[in-house]
Amino acid sequence: MANAAESVVPDLQFRPFRPADALITIAWRYPAPYSAYNLDPQDPKILAALLRPEYNYHAILQNDEVIGFFLLGPDARVRGGTYDDSALDIGFGLRPDLTGRGRGSSYFNAVLSYIEGQTPGRLLRATVVAWNQRAIRLCQRAGFRVLRHFISLHEDKKEEYVILLKAAETRRAAGR
Repeated sequence: MANAAESVVPDLQFRPFRPADALITIAWRYPAPYSAYNLDPQDPKILAALLRPEYNYHAILQNDEVIGFFLLGPDARVRGGTYDDSALDIGFGLRPDLTGRGRGSSYFNAVLSYIEGQTPGRLLRATVVAWNQRAIRLCQRAGFRVLRHFISLHEDKKEEYVILLKAAETRRAAGR
């Protein structure tokens, strides 16, 4: 699968978010219903959160252009969910013009390969809003399995979420 991802999305690089990377992603605008992911570019708290080291936001670059991001850790969790430290929480997003074109798996698999190389042997956990079946299918195609559902209450709105878990990749020693 790694070769397929490399052929579809060549030359991806990853780096911790810089202020310019965060500003680029804050400006992205997704069409409905994905507009729920739009961030307020006028809110300085959002920029500060994206740059907090413990949230581990990373830019995904192709040809030196920010085309997506991923995050690792507590900011990938959703209020109301039950979490423990047995898995590394991840979040993922692509530039709006790259979504819905059938290439998300290639980008996501490249990110997962990078994360697994940086944190070998860790379980990975993703939390996705239940109406986003596109993202849930993306996770399932990458080997995540539904762990549980829960309801989150945010700004007096109840929303269902799905927690998915991916077992650590097992790598065989060369020559076996």
